[in-house]
Amino acid sequence: WALTLDDVVAKIESNYKNIAAFKGSFKQKATLKTLNRVQESLGKLFYKKPNKFKWQYMNPTEQEITSDGKTLWIYLPENKQVYIYELADNQGIGNEGQIPGNFLNNLGDLGRDFNVKWGTPKERDAQGNYIIELVPKSPVANIHDILLVIPRDITTNPSSAFPVIASTVRDAYGNTTNIEFTNIEILETLDGKVKAKKIGGLPDSIFTYTPPADVEIIKPPLTK
Repeated sequence: WALTLDDVVAKIESNYKNIAAFKGSFKQKATLKTLNRVQESLGKLFYKKPNKFKWQYMNPTEQEITSDGKTLWIYLPENKQVYIYELADNQGIGNEGQIPGNFLNNLGDLGRDFNVKWGTPKERDAQGNYIIELVPKSPVANIHDILLVIPRDITTNPSSAFPVIASTVRDAYGNTTNIEFTNIEILETLDGKVKAKKIGGLPDSIFTYTPPADVEIIKPPLTK
């Protein structure tokens, strides 16, 4: 049976609210229309509520984006640079739209920050998965809208199942960043059931970062 938009949104939110920690892999494809260039990357991701995450790019260029919820580190080994942002007083950073999967922090309450509608130009992909479109209620740097691919069997998946297959962030200039999520493993849930406890879940130490001694430290000013 086809779900209504409200049904899909409600299921995304309920599933994600129940997830406390997860890890997995991703495949990213950035299409830079303004430069007529396509960049493809592979890596691993780690998330833990509230607001802790790590994105490790492994191929073709190494890069690491880490946050403990208070500080954000962006490490660029090729440039020998680390960008450090102190996230305080609900301030964002000017290039927050370039942080991969930044929308994941909002999946538990989509209506708070986004106007939600069916995806355009289509509501389903070739496999019958649902596509929804998120439009920020307030301007966000480098984000015009976000398309999410939601599994067609979302109503039959367990409440702890990861509710997103892929995402596409589009900016006002026609540039896009597509991320496909694979091998997502739910490690902890908020209802008290702990998955994969035998491997220790995700310790908080994963989400802190100590810059190497030979890199340049850059601390740009925060912007709303």
